[in-house]
Amino acid sequence: MYGPSRILVIGNDTDTLTGLAAVVQPLGHLLLQAHHLEDLRQRLRDLRPELVILDGDAAISRDIDALGEALFRDRTADDPRPQLLLMVRPDDSLRQRLAEATRADDVIDKPFDILDMQVRIRALVRVQRLTAQALRDRELLSALFELTTFNGAYANTDEVLSALAGRVAAWTGLAHVVVSLGPASQPRIVAEKHQNNGGSRQVSLVDRRHAELIGRGDLLLLDEAEGVLAGEAPSSLPYVGVPLRTQSHEVLGALHAWGQPDSRVPARLPGGSHLRVLQVAAERISTEIQLHTSNRRLEELIEERTSDLTAALERLRAVNSQLLEASRDTVMRLARAAEFRDGDTGEHVERMSSYSQVIARQMGMAPEEQALIKLAAPMHDVGKIGIRDSILLKQGRLTSEEWEQMKEHPTIGARILGGSRSKLLQMAEEIANSHHERWDGTGYPHARKGEEIPLVGRIVALADVFDALTTPRVYKDAWSVEDAVAHIQREQGKHFDPAVVAAFEQCLDRMLQVRAQFTDERNVDA
Repeated sequence: MYGPSRILVIGNDTDTLTGLAAVVQPLGHLLLQAHHLEDLRQRLRDLRPELVILDGDAAISRDIDALGEALFRDRTADDPRPQLLLMVRPDDSLRQRLAEATRADDVIDKPFDILDMQVRIRALVRVQRLTAQALRDRELLSALFELTTFNGAYANTDEVLSALAGRVAAWTGLAHVVVSLGPASQPRIVAEKHQNNGGSRQVSLVDRRHAELIGRGDLLLLDEAEGVLAGEAPSSLPYVGVPLRTQSHEVLGALHAWGQPDSRVPARLPGGSHLRVLQVAAERISTEIQLHTSNRRLEELIEERTSDLTAALERLRAVNSQLLEASRDTVMRLARAAEFRDGDTGEHVERMSSYSQVIARQMGMAPEEQALIKLAAPMHDVGKIGIRDSILLKQGRLTSEEWEQMKEHPTIGARILGGSRSKLLQMAEEIANSHHERWDGTGYPHARKGEEIPLVGRIVALADVFDALTTPRVYKDAWSVEDAVAHIQREQGKHFDPAVVAAFEQCLDRMLQVRAQFTDERNVDA
């Protein structure tokens, strides 16, 4: 699934480099080297290593401020820094300052043991890859959620299709996006987006590709090398075409994307999550076109048979409901990934998200906010993806150092979810970063107290604890509802917001109905 990782060593000691080569070579990774600060900056910029190993004996490590600036310069939430392993002698006087200035993810004593070093490198590379995958999943989730709730701000179908073409151009990074409809011999362009000149000169390309996609009825991908060998013009490459299908699988047109928006930066065919978003966009465009056709027919029918209007509107509501349900299903499946990793069944995220919605309703939150908290709450522990298995899955009691690392999962979750314009992901970021804070200020990661803690974080904190107490786990039996309620009441003003506890007490009957519903569903499945 993954290729070799790029590991950058900061230092020039021959014995150390030889020892690291003996460690890295059996793991199949690429070992790179940086001697001085300018060398380090260039390697970080051009090679994008996944792991950096800093030799504490190297001269570069004595210029701590410049070293820290080089490691963290130009980093964003969508471009996380590499994992950093510090090799330092136990008696080095700069050991503590180096670890803090570089924000080291792990520290190993020199001289190092080869087996110990291999284990640490494997763990750090795995954490980096999981973090990168989580960021890609976040982009996919945001794009899919946007597609399912897209057309509310546009006046008509033409505006929706034009805006969708612009989104596809941004997602794929290709210069030209065109939507064509009609039979193979007579295509017509209904929407287009061009990021540079030359779109009008590509009519023949659209005509030819439209006929080919109508005939084959399947995805068409042409990278630059393959296209040039087949005699395609370089300006038409790379190219991706997706058939537009009706619900009955009839091909009604095609979505085309091709070309390089900037000749200085080679364009690439979309792959992985980008290709999935492109295919979903094609489905969304097909749905919009079919809805437009249906609406036009409905307008004609209204003039003749007004009695059919109610049934037609109900069909449109059903389509919209299906789109919203698809969005919720996508969110829940991605959120369960974090829960499954530490051994939970996945039902926890379903129950606690419903509990959160019930409490939010009792506290008078707007209907939109209630819907968002139900979708966002399941992602409260997504930051556990960045915690090492040796800590997350440990059977015994955590050491103080391990507990400090475990307490980083709210911050990791906020970094994964942060930086989005989606209201859903913005609320999910707030919840991930605050659901372990306590009303009296003794929580983590920021020791906020009182109303400094976002309301959604205070609600999810109580819902999460209530479900944890009343659910059996491998290390404990389930508490009775009475004992769980008594514990929550004792913790008001300490762990929990008194106002949230009051709302919880007032809506307890509805929460127990939710709990009974999931119990019944589990029994039916069994």
